[in-house]
Amino acid sequence: MPVDAQTAAVIRGHHQKIAVLQQQNQQIIAALNAMQSRPRSIQEEIDAIEGRRIEGTLSGEVTFTAADVGQRAAPIVFQVSQDGPFVMTHYPMALWYPSEPSNATNLGRWRPVSTFPLPSQVVDTDIIDIMYELNDGGSQRLGQNAPRGPLLSRPDNIVPTPIPTLWSPNAAIIFQPTYLALTWNANVPPTQGVLHVDLIGYRIVNM
Repeated sequence: MPVDAQTAAVIRGHHQKIAVLQQQNQQIIAALNAMQSRPRSIQEEIDAIEGRRIEGTLSGEVTFTAADVGQRAAPIVFQVSQDGPFVMTHYPMALWYPSEPSNATNLGRWRPVSTFPLPSQVVDTDIIDIMYELNDGGSQRLGQNAPRGPLLSRPDNIVPTPIPTLWSPNAAIIFQPTYLALTWNANVPPTQGVLHVDLIGYRIVNM
């Protein structure tokens, strides 16, 4: 049965639309195949881990004295929970405070761990300078093999890392300080201090 011109035009229009849809479908399939074939980014791998995200900070402290100057001294060990991994999103925040004697001028007050940067570029009182290593004391490989400079966060400047770092459940994270210099010239200088370090990030917990 012959088809009139108007019906033929409608059919041609439908064919054109079908051809466009088929082309778009092929493009979508090609894009999906490309996504499946490329390696996942670090953030995508972390996002793929099942579990609830909970803000958390691993905190630890260690005491030191003037005898530790120039030494790779006692470390701080952070134990990751067995409930799930810990994702560190920022550089460690490090501070210290005098802890002895009981009449020390700045007893219990937060003090900086680096003489740079200072607003006046003058080395003031009760400041320490450190380098540090950050490694996994468990079964994983060491994170670094030499101390780094004071690449650290401060309460007024929380510094993000270039990529998030995933620490596995039960990992024993070791913050290993090396004390370069102690400036203790207050009216009553301390004889002992406490180095306090926070690892900033979040936990992934199976609930």
